[in-house]
Amino acid sequence: MNYNEQTDALLFDLQATINKFRAEFDLNYATIVGCIEMVKLDYLTDSGDVDFKADDLDEDETNDF
Repeated sequence: MNYNEQTDALLFDLQATINKFRAEFDLNYATIVGCIEMVKLDYLTDSGDVDFKADDLDEDETNDF
């Protein structure tokens, strides 16, 4: 398999897995997307290519929303 075929195989398997869980469980799209985002973040931060830094917030600072 070439790179494009491998990419297609990954995509199709991911879609099949998501569809399987949608059929077997009562998951809404927001929950599924949230899970995908968690996995995506895990892959991004595990590779070391992306550096996420926490915001520095002053403890005395209040937000008026």
